[in-house]
Amino acid sequence: MRVKEMKIIKNLPVDSLIKFIETANTFESDIRIKGGNFTIDAKSIIGVLTLVRAGLEVTLITQGDDEEEALKAISHLLL
Repeated sequence: MRVKEMKIIKNLPVDSLIKFIETANTFESDIRIKGGNFTIDAKSIIGVLTLVRAGLEVTLITQGDDEEEALKAISHLLL
């Protein structure tokens, strides 16, 4: 399992969030976004579009065979 804490600095446009989701879906690993009192599947369009916003402090959690690559690929897309 890999974990990275980060703060989303700016509101991302919908097309950037969709790119994030599409990138997450290219990996076999389980990818979660944890923040405040919620944990969402990073591969879920409804979860990501509803909850990811500027100023939010989140923890990205990846678990699986390609967890390291997944974390590297998706973490910069939220900045």
